[in-house]
Amino acid sequence: MGASWTPYSDTPDLAGKIAVVTGSNSGIGLYTALHLALHGAKVYMSARTRAKADDAKRTILSLHPTIAEERLIWLPLDLSKLSSVQEAVKDLEAKESKIDILINNAGIATSEIELTDAGWEMAMAVCHVGHFVLTNGLLPLLKNAAAEKGSDVRIVTVSSSASHAFLPPGYKIDFSKPEFLSGNLLYEPWKYRYVFRHMFTIKILHYSLAKMANIMFAQELQRRLDKLGVPIISLSLNPGAVKSGNAVSIFSGFLQPLMRQVMLTLDEGSFTSLFAATAPEVWRQPEVYKGKYLEPVGKVQDPLRIAQDEKQAQALWDTTSKEVNKYLLEHGLPTLHDL
Repeated sequence: MGASWTPYSDTPDLAGKIAVVTGSNSGIGLYTALHLALHGAKVYMSARTRAKADDAKRTILSLHPTIAEERLIWLPLDLSKLSSVQEAVKDLEAKESKIDILINNAGIATSEIELTDAGWEMAMAVCHVGHFVLTNGLLPLLKNAAAEKGSDVRIVTVSSSASHAFLPPGYKIDFSKPEFLSGNLLYEPWKYRYVFRHMFTIKILHYSLAKMANIMFAQELQRRLDKLGVPIISLSLNPGAVKSGNAVSIFSGFLQPLMRQVMLTLDEGSFTSLFAATAPEVWRQPEVYKGKYLEPVGKVQDPLRIAQDEKQAQALWDTTSKEVNKYLLEHGLPTLHDL
């Protein structure tokens, strides 16, 4: 599939579908939710506050007044807090018997190292751990949808070109040790120390590792679903360089005017997520797309070498599960479902 795919003409009818999109109060998440609702899906839009969710809903309805307002529903969620993630799961379980589409879209990058109450680096906590726990909690609802006749259930995890653009091909990190969660890295590549550090206003190395974790999570999730015989398709993707305020601001001031000229619009930035979540060819050709990483728009591409290492992906999964369950037990919260 190439750049000719567009959600305006190529998205199938989504009537009866239940979708969850994290980080959908702004940016490409908002446009992802817009297109899903425009084609008939009921969309749960995650945001930390009602005010942000209401603003997003007003924006969507102003752009497309034909969308029924009741198809856009606020899902309170703070991915940096596992208690909030579990409350979001309970909220959905109380309202729905199934989920057809889960889009793990939300992300964060910080200018300094910030840690959550669990001691995890913020980008890794939000981009990877929060979505890991959310996906795990929603698996029963996703499996319910997958059990329906003619089902087409997708789990889409939004990564970034940062997953490979700013890490050397042979970058060494051991996902069997929990230090990757807390941001304690073995070393900084020389390009980061002498070049990338001056090009960005964020901790680009930590963000890159969190986005690589997204790809590895999606691959390992697919492997485990296949082993269980669960007909759900898991994909990861790079939406492209998108002209959001946050995305432009990660570049140093001298680069911002140039980047604004070459970046995609927010609407265009949602296209690869929508392809992954809805394109009929993904369902028709699972052997092509299952567990794969996509570049705009819908093109399968190999990620960085370490992200293709099955043992590393399993280690990422196992270490994340172990550390998450440890935290959940310490705080009297339900542990993860086995998968």
